[in-house]
Amino acid sequence: MSYLVLARKYRPQSFDELQGQEHITKILKQAIEGGRIAHAFLFCGPRGIGKTSCARILAKSLNCQNGPTLRPCGNCFTCQEIAKGNSFDVIEIDGASNRGIDEIRALRENVKFAPTYGKYKIYIVDEVHMLTTEAFNALLKTLEEPPEHVIFIFATTEANKVPATILSRCQRFDFKRISLETITVNLKEVSHKEGIKVDDEAFFAIAKAAGGSMRDALGILDQLSALGAKGVETSDVFSMLGIVEMEWLFALTDALVDKNCVNAMRVLNQIIEAGKDLKQLGKDLTEHFRHMMIAKIGGPQLNDLIDYPKNVKERLASQAQRTSIGGILKSIELLIEAQETSRIMETVRMPLEVAFAKITLGQSKVPATYEASPAVSAVSAVVAPKTTAELSLAVKPQAKPSPSALAQMELVAEASQLSLLDIQQQWNSLTHEISRRKMSLATYLQEANACGFKDGLLTVGFLKEHHFAKESLEVKENLALVEKVFGEKLGRSIRISLKIIDESIPKEAQPIVQDVLEMFGGKVVKEWHNE
Repeated sequence: MSYLVLARKYRPQSFDELQGQEHITKILKQAIEGGRIAHAFLFCGPRGIGKTSCARILAKSLNCQNGPTLRPCGNCFTCQEIAKGNSFDVIEIDGASNRGIDEIRALRENVKFAPTYGKYKIYIVDEVHMLTTEAFNALLKTLEEPPEHVIFIFATTEANKVPATILSRCQRFDFKRISLETITVNLKEVSHKEGIKVDDEAFFAIAKAAGGSMRDALGILDQLSALGAKGVETSDVFSMLGIVEMEWLFALTDALVDKNCVNAMRVLNQIIEAGKDLKQLGKDLTEHFRHMMIAKIGGPQLNDLIDYPKNVKERLASQAQRTSIGGILKSIELLIEAQETSRIMETVRMPLEVAFAKITLGQSKVPATYEASPAVSAVSAVVAPKTTAELSLAVKPQAKPSPSALAQMELVAEASQLSLLDIQQQWNSLTHEISRRKMSLATYLQEANACGFKDGLLTVGFLKEHHFAKESLEVKENLALVEKVFGEKLGRSIRISLKIIDESIPKEAQPIVQDVLEMFGGKVVKEWHNE
């Protein structure tokens, strides 16, 4: 007999064996017990989490010779035929290869015939979102008023592509990704039954790489089990999948947090020489900083948002305490930027190296000009004090502040350091954001200079020949929009005063631009509002 892969060999055969989807199996069991079976179901969710398996189990529960039952016997002719995929009464259709109107017309003709052995004729349509618009339209009438002996079970990884007319005629069940803990436990059970020796850390690495898919986890274990009789070691997992070991991620992050660019570059080079996937490194490193952000903001209160063992969570929390929330957010922003740049340049190494240089060789503390997300800006606007006395009260609470309160205080402190130079360096970025809301205002602001900033009042100067731009910006709603956008981008409340100046104030170039100008002895010929 040919070898049967683990994913098929250990496919769940009953509701009790379907792991990680208890919220769905509970409802289906109640429906079967109460005799309230819908004529159409829609199973949604990522790949490899049990949608098709659940459809087969439901079909066996309804058509078993002892059914409808919560525990199909698995021994009768009907159960065995369904398990093999050969049942005349349970027809499985691949929506990707049978997506046309002709196939649906044939289905409409076949539903008229009564089931051969079981009580129901059940159609399981996988990847139903692949059906054409015409095919969906042809299915509508049958789906709305099917014969009493017909049940449809649709499965899809992209429920958003299923027409609303189909959705409204189905009972929808959303399957979720399976937790690391559940996958790890199942992998241990399977490896024990198969006699495969696996390191404990290797179980976790496999589960992490599977991304919530039980099928993928079993597939990885299957591949690794063929490496040899000595068993599966953690290094085998990292080597085969090209993923970066946790220790390397911590070492790389330590270097970035310590502002040690040399060490960061050395660790990166070691990772490259080990043959790791740099695209995956970018994703893993971004996720690592995301975990640090969660630990910094919520501490133990948000531990359940980090899907790692306890000892790893503790290391993340310790690492997060060595930097500010602003530094973490800025690092995430730069790492995402590096991944976007790598798609354009078709290389990953250099964008990552540039990101590391920006993270480590900038100011030791992330400047107040950090462009926080709207949510962070909103927090800053709410809690930012207007006076030194208020700032003192904000950072000297009577009781020990929570981790989330400390994060907010850091944002407040960083916003309070905003200077005219900071605004001048961000001028193009600010006008770029204005252009997204109203292009004409961005054009006017490109003719202006930030020439003064004190106590939240930003003075913007125009030369006499640009008086029209000044007057246009002075319109109440235009000025309000500029103040609102500038406030969001700078992370604090901003008021703007417009005036005519005698001579243009040189705009402060971004440091990287200034370096290029000095290197090549050049000058800025034209600027525009691109970030």
